[in-house]
Amino acid sequence: MADSTPKKTMMLEVVTPYEVFFEGRIERIEIPAQDGQLGIMPAHSPLVVAVTPGIATIDVEGEKKKFVVSEGFAEIAHHAVVIVCNAAEWPEEIDEDRARSALERAEIKMHDPVNTDEQRLYARHAIRRAKARLKLAAETSKDKKKRFME
Repeated sequence: MADSTPKKTMMLEVVTPYEVFFEGRIERIEIPAQDGQLGIMPAHSPLVVAVTPGIATIDVEGEKKKFVVSEGFAEIAHHAVVIVCNAAEWPEEIDEDRARSALERAEIKMHDPVNTDEQRLYARHAIRRAKARLKLAAETSKDKKKRFME
């Protein structure tokens, strides 16, 4: 017998300077934070957390969806999460060649002795974001191949 009890949900809004990337009800979210991945469910204690470049996962209507976020912050309330970040991308939006080029440029900047600490910090974030983009693109590619072979 199927479970007919409605799942508890919360509102999620992911905002970048260019768009509202996602707005809708979700059952759960896992976001990359300073101390590792942070899982949030409805009725979570209020919290503000720094978001670091990485992969976020949401459970929406029983399905897991992943996207890449850059640096920013998340404001968590009992029944809502708002993420404000510089950029967010779904796997199908990722240009792998562009991500590889960004990774190479950022690694060069990271190790350039003439750069300031601030420039190296920016390069470190760019490296994390590029690696997250490449990882999510690779995961998605493997999933597509797996489904094709079945």
